[in-house]
Amino acid sequence: MEENQETLLDGLGIVEKRGFAIYEQVLDNLFKEENTNISIVLRNLVCDMDLDTKELVFASYVVGKLTAMSVEEVAKIKMLKDIAGIAKSIVDDAENN
Repeated sequence: MEENQETLLDGLGIVEKRGFAIYEQVLDNLFKEENTNISIVLRNLVCDMDLDTKELVFASYVVGKLTAMSVEEVAKIKMLKDIAGIAKSIVDDAENN
């Protein structure tokens, strides 16, 4: 009997850490400007992260899911990303002092 794939990353053979890095970069690129062109986001990802074909498929999937979300859902993700950035800066400051 065939095993079920647990995640898209598993199916594409992408390491989870790399998948999260791609996801974070997609968020950064989409949140840079209000009306960011999807093709520009993907082109920047290919140039900035040197994505292979499987990683580009995953990035395209993430972009598609994010652009299909409601404005409220995207605002929540943006807020969570901002909070995570603040928490990271607090931890970094605490480690440096």
